[in-house]
Order: sequence, then structure tokens, then C-alpha cells
Amino acid sequence: MISRYAIAVGCALLLSHAVAPAQQFPTKPLRMVVPFAPGGPTDIVGRAVSQRLTETFGQTVVVDNRAGAGGVVGADLVAKAPPDGYTVLLCSTGAMAINPGLVPNIPYDAVRDFAPLSLVVTIPYLLLVNTPSALQSVKDLIAAARAKPGSINYGSAGIGSTSHLAGELFKSMAKIDMTHVPYKGSAPAATDLIGGQLQTMFDAVAVALPLVRGGKLRALGISTAKRSALVPDVPTISESGVPGYEVATWHGICAPARTPHAVVTALNRAIVAAVNQPDTRQRLVGIGADVVGSTPEEFGRFMRSELAKWSRIIKQSGASAH
Repeated sequence: MISRYAIAVGCALLLSHAVAPAQQFPTKPLRMVVPFAPGGPTDIVGRAVSQRLTETFGQTVVVDNRAGAGGVVGADLVAKAPPDGYTVLLCSTGAMAINPGLVPNIPYDAVRDFAPLSLVVTIPYLLLVNTPSALQSVKDLIAAARAKPGSINYGSAGIGSTSHLAGELFKSMAKIDMTHVPYKGSAPAATDLIGGQLQTMFDAVAVALPLVRGGKLRALGISTAKRSALVPDVPTISESGVPGYEVATWHGICAPARTPHAVVTALNRAIVAAVNQPDTRQRLVGIGADVVGSTPEEFGRFMRSELAKWSRIIKQSGASAH
């Protein structure tokens, strides 16, 4: 008969083998898939964090830019990667919260196919008018839209962009009607706003701020729940007549679903430590971001709430990728 001692030793050996890979993680280079082209805000976030993770782990964290279909290509790649923690995704609003409700036959499930690691940053949006505009506040804009439904044109970076859906959420919560004018990017929309062809638009604070400071545009409100230190005099839209209004582009890091808990924990601790390093924080604040760092559970709840919010607005607005 096998003794209890032998059984205990055998169980201990099996347990040590099971947890050893997680304890040793990582033992080889990691890959961070950034589902957009180099140079943009998403890429900047990915490279800032990957540089710190390389230092922390003593293993190279390679940034792999896989642009395409608004983040779908890169997200699908990670969804189908081995769940060992060596391939992670710089996930964002588009790929995880907007595209699932916008893109027909999307090849992954934003909840089921990923293990959230940490929310890294959120980026506020400004509600803008041109400098000569008679609209001096959010309440003025709402009043003008109610007086002549459909007469206010608002521009965006394109159908399904955060700037588009921020406008749709604003319309829904303020109970007004405005006409959406999509552009191929926010820059041409801002040009037409300056020129008076549009009456308003939402744009990311880092992009809009130079135009505001240069006197070409004026900010009526900021989209986040709290005012931003970058523009402390600009009130929130929520406090300006649309209670509860909140929009931000966000970036976080996800692993494939079924990544071992110990590996998720190791990655989370390293990511949170990375974003709280003063130089990394300064780099991220430089693109207009609010630095977060969260637990996997907090990030998971946040992602699910964002997915529900944007799916509802997409359905309500009739927006489609085709």
C-alpha cells in the first residue's frame, strides 16, 4: 500500500510543477501587440509601458504593430494566441467596446476571449466650437439645438469613432437632435470647424488643446466626470447641463483568456508599477492622458460597462461599419 507520506510527497511534487512556470515567468521575450500603426497615441502608450516592462522583467518586450480594421486585426491575433502571458494586447475603446457592436461578424468576443490585466490611461474629449461662435456654453448649444432640431452640424473623425459616438451619447442624454458629419480623421473636421462649416465637434484633449490655446477653437466642456488639470477652467459636460455624461478613450492591457492566474498577477503588478514611474507617467500625461493603473477585476468591470454603453448607443444611432 502507498503510505500517506508518499501520497503527500507526490502531491507536493505535482503542485510544484504546476506553479513553477508561473513562478519563473517570464523566461523569454514577450510580445505586446499594438493594433494600430506606429506613432499614434495607442502606440505611444504601448511603447512607454513596454520599455518599463523590459526593465522590470529583464526580458525584452517587443512592440508588434498590427494595424487593420480599427483594431480588429491585432485583437483577433491576441485572442487566438497561446494563453501563457507571452503575447498581450494594448487594448482600447475601439477594439474592445465599440467594434463588437459596430463590426458585423467580428471574429472575437471582447469579454470571453480576453483576460484583463490593467487599465493604463484614459484620454478626455473636449466639446468644441470655433472662436467667433455665439455659443458660449454647453447650455447654449443645447438650447440652440432644441430651437432648431437638426440645424447644428457636428463633425467627427469618422463613423464609429469615439468622437462620433461621444456626439451620439450627448444627443441622447441632452435629448436633442444634431446632424453628424463624418470625416476621414479629426484634423479635416477641425479645419471645417474653424472655418465655420461645422458648429461643433468632440476631439481628444491632446489634439484639440493646441488649437484652443492658439485661439482657433473654444472648449465648452470636457467629457470626463472630473475637470482636467490641463484645462482646469473648462467645466465638465456633466456639470454643465448633462448630468452623468462621461466619455473617454482608454487604453489598457489584456492577455488571452485562460492565462494562468499567477501570470495575470505578475503582469498586473509590473504594469501598475510601470505606469507609476515618474518618467513614464510624464510621458503619458504628455499625450493628454489621465494615468490609471488598476486591478484585473476593476479593469474587467470597466470594460464590460464600456461595452454595454457603446453597444446601446451604436444600436440607438444606427451606426454601422459598412
